[in-house]
Amino acid sequence: METYIQVSGEGQLIETVFEQRAALTLTVKASKAEVAMSEATSLRNATIRTLKDAGLTPEEISEGGREAWQPWFRKRNSVGQEASHRVLVSCRETRRLYLALDALQPLFENARYTLAVDMQQPRFEAPEGAEAAAQVAAVQQARAKAQAIAREAGATLGAVAQIEELGSQAENSGAYGDHTWGFAAAASMSPGGGAADEFEELGGATRKRTLRYRVRFLIG
Repeated sequence: METYIQVSGEGQLIETVFEQRAALTLTVKASKAEVAMSEATSLRNATIRTLKDAGLTPEEISEGGREAWQPWFRKRNSVGQEASHRVLVSCRETRRLYLALDALQPLFENARYTLAVDMQQPRFEAPEGAEAAAQVAAVQQARAKAQAIAREAGATLGAVAQIEELGSQAENSGAYGDHTWGFAAAASMSPGGGAADEFEELGGATRKRTLRYRVRFLIG
């Protein structure tokens, strides 16, 4: 029967946001359901056209579905019927995404129209080779632990008999993604000039991801 020491090891890598994602919910209120539905569809189409005109590509815009709400407790002729469309956007350039969102402001000057922008979980990436380096570091840490235990026990540490991946855990980067990002009702901006030129570029948010492995070493 083989004798062994089993320990765990960890390795870490830094990941950076490379793509921002947002869910745009466009809502129309009206006294009649058919009016709300019709206007919501028109607003959806205008939103998509505006996003494209502002610089987003068709590949960066996708369908998010539709929803209607007709509360029973509202009077029939009150502005209580609601219809919503959701449009999903993703962009690797923060400035271009913000300009596209700002360009939507004129579409929502009607008091019955609202826009909610919910930032979704951004996509992260690590430098090439970073994950492999973290894996090596995890096994090296496990070996150091096992070596210390074997030395204390008066045994000789042998070869690796088994490695089991225990998964990974990422720290929160602090970037928007779990909370609603409020749409700023500012004047529409265009890439050609104005306040858009004053946009201060920043690097993407980062997070630390920890890889964990269980390593079994033979001892003699």
